[in-house]
Amino acid sequence: MNRQILIEENIGETRAAVAENGRIVELHLERWSEAGRRAIEGEVFRGRVKRVEPALNAAFVDLGVGEEGFLPFGKSGRPKGLHEGAAIGVRVAREAYAEKGPNLGLVEVEPGDAPDCLEPADIIAQRLVRVFGDAEAIWADETDHDLAAAFDDALLPLVAIPGGGSLYIETTRAMTTFDVDADGRKGQGNAAQLAVQLNNSAAKEAARQARMRGIGGMLAIDFVHMRGQPDRKAVEQTLRGAFRRDRAKVDVAPLSQFCIGEVARQRRGRTLSEVMLEADGRLTVETAALAALRRLEGEARHDRARKLSLAVPGEVFAWLDGDAIAWRAALTDRIGPRFELAEQTDLDRHECRVGRA
Repeated sequence: MNRQILIEENIGETRAAVAENGRIVELHLERWSEAGRRAIEGEVFRGRVKRVEPALNAAFVDLGVGEEGFLPFGKSGRPKGLHEGAAIGVRVAREAYAEKGPNLGLVEVEPGDAPDCLEPADIIAQRLVRVFGDAEAIWADETDHDLAAAFDDALLPLVAIPGGGSLYIETTRAMTTFDVDADGRKGQGNAAQLAVQLNNSAAKEAARQARMRGIGGMLAIDFVHMRGQPDRKAVEQTLRGAFRRDRAKVDVAPLSQFCIGEVARQRRGRTLSEVMLEADGRLTVETAALAALRRLEGEARHDRARKLSLAVPGEVFAWLDGDAIAWRAALTDRIGPRFELAEQTDLDRHECRVGRA
């Protein structure tokens, strides 16, 4: 297999992707604003037990950053000496998402008092290289992949299926649904054969989208109807195979008589939409602000002589003007001090304008 790890260093965030055989299958985001504020998978902390919950056979642990961690005791029960107020060593097994804090495992650490990160995580590129030992990290702009487009597409509910057809992806509190639509797909064979062909392609794309977007929990895939049990079994096997390279633990149930595929995919952290979007589907203010900075930097590299003005809507202007991530200094290092920020109230959150100052 040909596997690449693509890296893009932007003002305010690092973007990374894993591409397998020329297709992007994972997307990752690391933002400057969250540095030192979230517990990252693999990090080791000296934490403090906040409370023990016998009914859960677990404890909640203050890490000093982010949400309290959840430490399950397992079959052996509460470890000796673990009580409220105790300082313990823990490793982050799964990052926080939604309302859930990170999952933890016990490790040995040097004694101490205050909650503290003892082994910080490597940068995202190094973490991915360690996971995929057969892949080399390269700059995204040295490849044919467009990371900006990949991230934008991964936030859309409607996805094209290779060969024709579409998937509509919708997440609720209970599950994420993938609705398969033929959508004018053409092919050879009778209706039953065309349905199997479409569903096989849809199964592969649904698995890729779940992995790429970081979607976990219960997944339900509403395939185009197939009457024959052999056809349903064939699509089920395709679905199982499509998740084979997924790092998350995945369980695939047999397709129902109504051609619904049920999948349980392990949550490993936040989805892309949790990081980049509001609950109503709009870009967060930070996402819009960082997109505006990418636009400004891109224009500055095309027009290397003029001073440029970046116009953004009020809430984005306020976020950028506060400069909590020191973007002005970072951008000055890249293009020089030839830019200014302006507020333009008639713009929507996702809009910005770059012109000569």
